[in-house]
Amino acid sequence: MKPSNGMDNQKRGVLTRQGLLIAAAIGFVVGIIIIQPLGISLFQYDQGGDTGKWSFLFKNAVGQALGFGDMDQILKNILFGIMGSSLALMFYTRKTIFRLNREKVGVTLIRELLDKGENHEVEFKSTLRWDLRQGKVNKALEMVVAKTIAGFMNTEGGHLIIGVDDEGRIVGLEQDYGTLKKPGKDGFEQYIMQLVSVNLGTHFCPLAKVAFYEFKERDICYVRVHKSQKPVYLDLGDRSHFFIRTGNGTRELDMPEAMDYMEIHLN
Repeated sequence: MKPSNGMDNQKRGVLTRQGLLIAAAIGFVVGIIIIQPLGISLFQYDQGGDTGKWSFLFKNAVGQALGFGDMDQILKNILFGIMGSSLALMFYTRKTIFRLNREKVGVTLIRELLDKGENHEVEFKSTLRWDLRQGKVNKALEMVVAKTIAGFMNTEGGHLIIGVDDEGRIVGLEQDYGTLKKPGKDGFEQYIMQLVSVNLGTHFCPLAKVAFYEFKERDICYVRVHKSQKPVYLDLGDRSHFFIRTGNGTRELDMPEAMDYMEIHLN
């Protein structure tokens, strides 16, 4: 189980020699033309009793930094360049390590969910819209996903994993990708959020957080669904429907049941 090979190293948060060199080079330049003039001009402005125009001092300091007029200036440029490179590398590595740790936590969570199987907080879906039996797009499957998301929002929240069959076997998202106008992870995420927006309501979109992982060289989509403080209805064209999670399934409540449920759980 590993991060997707389809993502470049920078997006995956992997430290690369090229990334380190770029960060160091950018930091070196920033150190010379920004950090150095900023420090020198602020010092001069303070020494002058905070009078005059600081912007003039800064501009003059930038000109001196770019002049390379004597050995002293060259040494100062090197010193501030190294300082800038150090700061840039610290920022780059810290950000990358944070990404790696976050990804590791996500993979561990998915592995645990797959091992435990479906329950009232976990649901597996083989596909989003591609019917594996009929070999074509099936809009009804999209509504099944929307029902599941609505059910989680109306209950205690939950974890929806797409690209995994009922037994926890990895199916992947390739067939779904091929049905999208924008194939790939970005298009898939956009389609899910559009599904939530159109059928549940745009204001419920922040409750669905989408992430992607690669398991056995196949992408899966993980949707962390949070509980809603307001009732969530699924619009199926004829009327609005109210769903909740019961056991490892999603069940619709009729109006009296829904009213009783909301009075107890959503107040």
